[in-house]
Amino acid sequence: MLTPGEQILAASDRASAPLTCGLFVQTTGRLDPARLRAAAWAVIRRHPMARAVLYGSRQHAWRFAAEPTADPVGFVDDGTDGWRIHEILSSAPFDLRRYPPVRVALVRRPDGDQLSVVAHHLAFDGLRLAALVAEILDHYREAAYDADRDGAVAPDEGHRGVPAGVQPLAHTGAPGWATLVRRSGRYITPLAVGGDGYGFHPLILAVPAGRRMLPDGRRMTINDLLIGAAHLAIDRWNSRRGGGSSRLRIRMPIDLASPPSSAATPSFPTPGEIRGNRTGLKIISSEVADRVDALQLAVRVVEQTGPAKQAVPPVVPGLSGALGVAVARFVPGPWRSTLLRCGVAAGRPVLAPTAAVSNLGRFDDLAGAAGLPISAVYFTGTAGMPQGLFIGVLGMGDSLYVTFGYHRHLLGPGSVPAFADLYRAAFVELGDTDATLPTPATAPTPAVARASRPDRAAAPAVTTRRGGAVPSR
Repeated sequence: MLTPGEQILAASDRASAPLTCGLFVQTTGRLDPARLRAAAWAVIRRHPMARAVLYGSRQHAWRFAAEPTADPVGFVDDGTDGWRIHEILSSAPFDLRRYPPVRVALVRRPDGDQLSVVAHHLAFDGLRLAALVAEILDHYREAAYDADRDGAVAPDEGHRGVPAGVQPLAHTGAPGWATLVRRSGRYITPLAVGGDGYGFHPLILAVPAGRRMLPDGRRMTINDLLIGAAHLAIDRWNSRRGGGSSRLRIRMPIDLASPPSSAATPSFPTPGEIRGNRTGLKIISSEVADRVDALQLAVRVVEQTGPAKQAVPPVVPGLSGALGVAVARFVPGPWRSTLLRCGVAAGRPVLAPTAAVSNLGRFDDLAGAAGLPISAVYFTGTAGMPQGLFIGVLGMGDSLYVTFGYHRHLLGPGSVPAFADLYRAAFVELGDTDATLPTPATAPTPAVARASRPDRAAAPAVTTRRGGAVPSR
């Protein structure tokens, strides 16, 4: 049976706005499509959730098939840009009763192959999906090493095009409450020319140097900067478009797999933990007066994120979550799904957050995964209207790879760069509000390395240094 939180999430899913998370990997070379497909299949076979399907007329339980019900891996070499493929995989509705919850596509590009991996959020969260992608790349590297050593012939490259089960985008118009929501000041003022589905806009930020301290001695983490920048950027975006802002609410995911005492530094999932969405949510809010001054906003954000990292957050926060859990637990099955969907639809224009900011932490070892230099890795997520904006962040080296996932009823390719510029400026401004202290020299953190194997002696070593949903930097 699905948990109450999963049932609420399933009721929130819409064909025109599927709830997904993804990883987009940019390489500087070429991946062998046959070996990548074999690696993806091997890892999917290893993890039941990656090949799970829902069963029952009301989708109340997972069924773990022995094999994926359809081929989840595709190979695109017709010149299409990888970001466009990623948008298609994220925007197309998932039929979880017939197809696996994971979609993988290798995109051939002249400046380096791109890997797009998208999963339905009911089955995976960002950390679990990142662990799955890292395992696929590790398996690919090991298979390539074996082939080079033994002279093995790669299998057939398999399916060309997007993965199986990618359906046409669902078309929908603006709902009747759109104008009312736009005037409330609680959401982002739309500036789009129309269209359906999601778009993505990447941005690279430099990791701020030093430790950021507030005047009262509390530490401001990078995660705090990212959330504060979202508050400032949305407030300024709305004011420049004549909309104005009232109370803004930013959704912050927290990994439920980590104990509350270590919520600031959650551990990276082990292979045995790749089994579904294990994320709780915390709402970080700000009022108009909080956003007048950057330092005041920083204090307000830290006041909320600090306690949030020391407690176990609910899967769905607030009164809406409590009511949803009660319905999922106590309403009989025949009416449960319908009642949940009606409740979610009725509460969406009032209870939805303004935006979401999800920071996965550091993934330095991905830079050398698969035996190829990887120049960038982006974490993506999606959110339907009236929210319409999901800001995903992943750290690698001295950079933060930021992705703005926007619904095309909110922003468009022509308007999202302006919002990204506001976000960049807000991030830098918040980083300059504190008395930054130089980072003290410390002994290097011991690396966690894989166990050596006699037949892998010549293979390059891979170490692990990964963060979690709420890094402590």
